[in-house]
Amino acid sequence: MEGRAVRAGRALRRLGLLLAGLALGLAASPARACAVCAPSAPLTVAQRLIDAERALLAHPEPGPPAGWRVVALVRGEPAGEPPAIAPGAYRDPEGRPLLLVRDRLSKAWSVLGPVAEAQADWLRGLAAYRRTAEMTLEDWTRRVAALAPLLEHPEPLMAETAYGEIARAPYAAMRANRAAFDGTRLARWVEDPALAPRRPLYLLLLGLTGGPADAMRIERALAARKPAPDPVDLPALLAADLELHGSSRLARIEKTWLLDPARGPAELRAAVVALSVHGAEGGTVPRDAVADVFLRFTERRAALGGLVAQDLAAWGVWDATPRFAALVGSPEVPMWSRVAMLQYLRESPRPEARAALERVVRTR
Repeated sequence: MEGRAVRAGRALRRLGLLLAGLALGLAASPARACAVCAPSAPLTVAQRLIDAERALLAHPEPGPPAGWRVVALVRGEPAGEPPAIAPGAYRDPEGRPLLLVRDRLSKAWSVLGPVAEAQADWLRGLAAYRRTAEMTLEDWTRRVAALAPLLEHPEPLMAETAYGEIARAPYAAMRANRAAFDGTRLARWVEDPALAPRRPLYLLLLGLTGGPADAMRIERALAARKPAPDPVDLPALLAADLELHGSSRLARIEKTWLLDPARGPAELRAAVVALSVHGAEGGTVPRDAVADVFLRFTERRAALGGLVAQDLAAWGVWDATPRFAALVGSPEVPMWSRVAMLQYLRESPRPEARAALERVVRTR
């Protein structure tokens, strides 16, 4: 009997390692990025500067000999080696110097784009930022406050940096700075086709700053939506609608988006993300109210319960334990959903959770 118990314990530990590798982002940094509008680009200019061993502002000199004329040191030693990158393909039509960075790990040089020499001090400030993984909510709140005035700045690199960093900020940090955003400009940017990639962030911020006309604009946009395989801005629209109307919108989102079997997987995820952002922040919409919606989802659309498992676990809501315990062995549950349920059960303090995990181990 003792040997069986030891083997079961080892198997559970192996299952734990598997789940740790497959879990959908449960291990988060101290302040989680807002899932509604985090951009897909891997690193912002600020993050590239933070990770840089050396950073310069320099003009390309085609030569001969070809090289770079440094006009400002942003990071690193003044006497460092010259950039090992050919300047021939790089030139700003407006004559601005280019920002060059040398990565601390790869030692490779990259050109991040043109920026006026007068912004050298601003770039040095970016280089002194803390890494994202080390930031608290207070750090994020200060960063959003500093960058909010730079959204759509005439210097494209500054505008891109402000957008990228704010889009990665926790929703609570955006909310704390709602007075720093101009609703009139946001409404204009939302309608600008040239800014379509940034529309989710601007919609989300419009929900924080908007008035009755903006609430009507968002409601019309939701009403006019057609099913789409990749509803990029739907999480932002729903989150903004919740911010503007509060808990009164929960029933409609639950009925129209979560419980409608005609909704595709992408639309379901969009609704979950919007509710998750509000549940995590617990401001306009109470977390308990969102958790109740998620628990009903695990009842009505049981096989897809993994969509909400991560949030329920993060909030310490364990009432889904019996349901997930009964489902994790079902072949009707998609693998991604099963993995999320297993992770939830691994964290649940309820006795039926451990029993379910042991059953999974025995059947492996």
